[in-house]
Amino acid sequence: MSAPARHVVACLFVDFGDKSRPPRARYECVPCNYASPVVTGVDAVTAFVATAAHEHRITCINYQEAS
Repeated sequence: MSAPARHVVACLFVDFGDKSRPPRARYECVPCNYASPVVTGVDAVTAFVATAAHEHRITCINYQEAS
């Protein structure tokens, strides 16, 4: 028996940065074509990564229909 097909529905992109640039992150939802603004800085990226997916799912009509 094969595993059910899986589909990418969202992406969380994180660039950890280096000495010349700060970390940054963004979130994209494939079904609704949402793309968050880019967040930069250690504290902002940390908070964003912890909540981005959950916060978007609250408002995403496509996610609510699939649930």
